[in-house]
Amino acid sequence: MATGESSTSDSSTSAVGDAPSFRQALKLPGVNILAASRAASRLAGAVVSYGAMVYLARQDASQFEISVIAAATYAAALAFGIQGGTLSDSLSKRIALIVGYLCQASLCLLVPFFWGTSVGALMFLMFMTSAINQLITPSLKSAVAIVSTPAQLATVTTVVTVIGSIASAVGSAVVAPVLIKHTGINTVLAVGAVIYLVGASRTLKLPQFEQSIGVRDAVRSVDWKPTALSFKWQANWIINHRSIATMILAGGIVTALFEAFNTLIPVYVRDVLNADPANAVYIFAPAGIGFLIGTLATPKLISLVGERRLNMIALSIMSVSLMLFGLIDIIAPFLAPFSPMRVFELIPGVSINDKVLAASLIALPANFGSTASTVSVQVFVNRRVPLAQQGSTFGLQEVNENALTLFAVVVLGGIATLIGPKVVFLIAPIVVVSMVILLLEHSYRTSGDTPVTYRQAFDMLSDSQDDQVQNEDGR
Repeated sequence: MATGESSTSDSSTSAVGDAPSFRQALKLPGVNILAASRAASRLAGAVVSYGAMVYLARQDASQFEISVIAAATYAAALAFGIQGGTLSDSLSKRIALIVGYLCQASLCLLVPFFWGTSVGALMFLMFMTSAINQLITPSLKSAVAIVSTPAQLATVTTVVTVIGSIASAVGSAVVAPVLIKHTGINTVLAVGAVIYLVGASRTLKLPQFEQSIGVRDAVRSVDWKPTALSFKWQANWIINHRSIATMILAGGIVTALFEAFNTLIPVYVRDVLNADPANAVYIFAPAGIGFLIGTLATPKLISLVGERRLNMIALSIMSVSLMLFGLIDIIAPFLAPFSPMRVFELIPGVSINDKVLAASLIALPANFGSTASTVSVQVFVNRRVPLAQQGSTFGLQEVNENALTLFAVVVLGGIATLIGPKVVFLIAPIVVVSMVILLLEHSYRTSGDTPVTYRQAFDMLSDSQDDQVQNEDGR
């Protein structure tokens, strides 16, 4: 098996000590730079994407129009995830990140200048920035194995993920809503471009440990045919790399549910909670508590139960949380008294209805599930896949996650447009989990291997036996 030692053997000179605390990890030079780079990427992405969704919601756009904008992002990741990961393996992580940030900044400035901010223009912008992100994301994830030792992986991964998530929350909760309310979408996109440029300048300080060919030669060496869109290709990859594939698919379910939840929030807040969509991030601010708990507890939980079991726990928590959003009318009186948002009712004249209070509380475990799953999958890959192949593996992760997310956003968004978001939250976990089970069943049926039942396919997602015995190369 390709272990964490093989993927991080070159990093021992760039990080000191074993199993550092969060504060110690953040003080390591390479980790500090990588965290800042991740923060810039997540902050800019949140400002641009959430700003676009809130802008459309305030223009009385339908849930389907908002879902189409989000779907463009996932479609790009599905089409170019593997190619982006392969290109990342051919370049040094430093060069890959700088080139990616510069391209994204240029798009944020040029698209509104030439094509405006219509639904079509915003969809094109989301598609292109997401396509470039397929180079940036695997580069950031792979770089963790460069700046940390095997014993430090869980902590360093959590630290970098935490910084990125905080930046994303700031972009969604503060920067995008304030800019939309007081300026406009053009300013939002310009600010996003500036943040991308800051990320590029910060990444210049990232050490370059790997050998790299020129950018032009690297681009030419990649097979740009979208093989990930082939069900047969996907089926063969899943069968040949079952341990890695099932872990990525299980994490993909959590990601798809969380992203679908985010795209449904503006209309859910408007139609179910009867509030301004621009205030959605404030209503769900207590989710930050769940994020904090997930951040602090995940490294310890990984050491106690392992990455795969923690990922399944996160999936269960996320599924229950989403179903509770669908039952908001019934459970609101029971959950509202426990909401952290009740503290604002101490302010004279402030009154918050039970549904808003209950929704803010439910967001807490949902965010814990998302955080725990994200870190679990990345640590799993960092420990088991050689560094030279991690870019392509994370690219495959992007493909599978975004395929599931694209399916969830389009299908659930369409259903929400017809029957409302409350019912969609009730069925969302069943829909997405069923999609993954069908994919596993289809893979075994078309590969010529012994067919599996739906129950056996589901059990594969939680079975950790292969994690110790199967020889994985991660490609």
